[in-house]
Amino acid sequence: AGTIRTLDIPGTATGPRVNEFLKGSEGAYGILVEATMKVFRHLPENRQRFAVMYPSWDAAIEASREIVQGEFGLPAVYLSGIVLLAAVVYLALRRILVPSVRYISIASDWFPLILIFGIAFSGIMMRYVTKIDINAAKQLTMGLVTFRPTVPDGIGTVFYIHLFLVSVLLAYFPHSKLMHLAGVFLSPTRNLRSDTRAYRHINPWNHPVHLHTYAEYEDEFREKMVEAGLPVDKPLDASAEANADKE
Repeated sequence: AGTIRTLDIPGTATGPRVNEFLKGSEGAYGILVEATMKVFRHLPENRQRFAVMYPSWDAAIEASREIVQGEFGLPAVYLSGIVLLAAVVYLALRRILVPSVRYISIASDWFPLILIFGIAFSGIMMRYVTKIDINAAKQLTMGLVTFRPTVPDGIGTVFYIHLFLVSVLLAYFPHSKLMHLAGVFLSPTRNLRSDTRAYRHINPWNHPVHLHTYAEYEDEFREKMVEAGLPVDKPLDASAEANADKE
């Protein structure tokens, strides 16, 4: 046992940092089992911390796992799962409540939303409710990646549901509207040089097409254009003289 001396001044000009209220979360002093927090501008003169010693490193890891996954739960709520779930719910409500969007919604619009909702919900269930064996899940995942699959014990049904939904989404992704996201990187306006004002680019694969110029069009319909009161480049007299010269 001993005394750990820390600075008496606060971490910032306005007071202590929020992440310094619970020392030990960054692994500086070991496992935190009890803490008292007081939010004031001035730090107390004396602070006491308590540590629990374990006979071995394996025992400490096992105790940490039981504390985190058992009685106390995870110390923080990750925003990634909540934001993903909230975004999917928002898109689903938008397709239900907005009449113009609901009118054009088809099965291919709802299917990826259902998949992503199931993935987010099953992930939140595994993280905060049912709990799974992380080592067993890692062993199964690495076996699938290395083409040496093994099915260890201790993996719940929720993990297999989560893995199935992720696999379906990955297989469905290239054939769905979600590929519009990858189209941003394949856009010609992003990948080609913007020099069309300086050079004329002709497609070498274009089929030769006979062009009907405006002069030929006017020669063909000049009389009707004059009768309709439309402006023409050549009057009827000039065009008649030109045709006579050609003959």
